[in-house]
Amino acid sequence: MRWIKLWALVLVAAVVVAMAGTMPADASKKTDDFIASLVKAAQKNEKKTGIPASVAIGMAALETGWGTSKMAGDYTVKSKDDDGNEVETVYHVNTLFNIKCGKTPSPHQTGCVPVRTAEYRKDGSKYYIVDEFRTYAGWGDSVLDYGRLLTSLSRYASAFDYTDYPDQFVIQVHRGGYATDPTYATTVIGIMKKYDLYQYNVSGAGPGTPKGAPPALKPSPKPTTKPVAKKSTYPALKKGSKGASVVTLQALLNSRNKAGLVRDGVFGPRTEKAVKAFQKKSKLKATGKLNDATWAKLLPVLKPGQKGASVKAAQVELRAAGAKLTLTSKMDTKTVKAVKAYQKKKKISATGNVGPLTWAALLKK
Repeated sequence: MRWIKLWALVLVAAVVVAMAGTMPADASKKTDDFIASLVKAAQKNEKKTGIPASVAIGMAALETGWGTSKMAGDYTVKSKDDDGNEVETVYHVNTLFNIKCGKTPSPHQTGCVPVRTAEYRKDGSKYYIVDEFRTYAGWGDSVLDYGRLLTSLSRYASAFDYTDYPDQFVIQVHRGGYATDPTYATTVIGIMKKYDLYQYNVSGAGPGTPKGAPPALKPSPKPTTKPVAKKSTYPALKKGSKGASVVTLQALLNSRNKAGLVRDGVFGPRTEKAVKAFQKKSKLKATGKLNDATWAKLLPVLKPGQKGASVKAAQVELRAAGAKLTLTSKMDTKTVKAVKAYQKKKKISATGNVGPLTWAALLKK
């Protein structure tokens, strides 16, 4: 009997050890697979640009959570149509480095995707904005675009004095303004060391920094004064405001909330009352003032074939921006064409849909 119990204990112990080893092994495999999937592209990029492969892999690991980020694959953007129904648009993003869209499109990108993202002020405090990021056909193109970005901007030039020192290379890229997270460089260096990413460097460069080189940036002390307010995405309208944006606001309130306002472009008591009513209905603080949160609830995503007052409001804004349109109140072929032309002009992904970024550009033109 004692012999049976002894073997039972040995068996249980073996199972426990096996289970303990399986869970971290699964996580380790995902990490190893991610690294392996980028080695070839990172080394190709190093040969072309001089950027250490360890740096490219380490930065990609941090920014995508080892490839698990939604931005590293397909990303769904939720919005509402003219009738208040939720609409989902799927973007094939495939980005490893979360590079923002600029005035000049990259030859490697397929388009742009609007994303609510965190930014950091100089004092280390965090705030959120809606910005556009480049999309790619696959990770390989993302790596190529990353190399193109670092080699084409002068603010990263100092990093290329340290291609034999991957750790210092990351520090210089961070000091050049690549990321606003104050701990970015030290975090990437920690990843490179923990997973010995230096072994993949074509140059054979290892860890460490040269004597006398600039140090990594350090987080600033917690702010003792009131944080600076973030820049708004949409026009901040209130009682007394006048102009085209108010006309559009009144049209949208009539369409979305049956406000019955005269579209005179004057933000008077009736418009203020209508804004408060819409804010209450949308479960927002009823201030009567237009902020980004209220605009986000009010603005519909307009697509080809839709019609109504909201479409007419968009047509008015497009005409004010120079488009030759008839106010049909329909998202017809000419209107969609005008939307795409405006989006291309503003470096917005030319989908033909009037979404948050297009509305923001139209309203703040």
